[in-house]
Amino acid sequence: MLDPRSPDFKPVIETADDVTANAKEWTPQRGLINGMIACLIAAAIMTAAWTALTCKAPLALIFHICEDAKATLLLGALGAIIGFVMTWILFTCMHKVSRMISRQGTIGVVIVAVASIVARQIAIASLGVTVDGLEVSGWEWLELRRIVISNVGMWLGIAAGVYLFHEGDSFVEMFYS
Repeated sequence: MLDPRSPDFKPVIETADDVTANAKEWTPQRGLINGMIACLIAAAIMTAAWTALTCKAPLALIFHICEDAKATLLLGALGAIIGFVMTWILFTCMHKVSRMISRQGTIGVVIVAVASIVARQIAIASLGVTVDGLEVSGWEWLELRRIVISNVGMWLGIAAGVYLFHEGDSFVEMFYS
């Protein structure tokens, strides 16, 4: 992968004449666009599956405070695992498809991950999902406080994924360095 901060990096600056002549040549802009498209496709698939599972078993996939502290901790850990794996897959898509590591790619991955959370919340709100013990229904799921609280594990998983994978290291390579 190509790192724009590397001293060997030589950017390709296109002019209007170059665009038609070298339409297949890799540039950072094309790489970033292709990486974002791959991230959006992967996120759409993961979010659809995650939302469908949440609608089937909201008690098991929406973080809430239970009477049993172990169950609450388990819900938070499950959300963190889902957020971490989602971020790992998104970074893999971004780095492999764009063929580069960049700050813009990291920002794009974070935006796509947050958009996935918001999309799930919109689906929960529009489908009228309820959770025993929560006095939330309908569009109350879209309050900022509810988005933050019901996805606390996801936020932690995304933060861990960004911290570990923003430099392009794969999960396996981290143990060999």
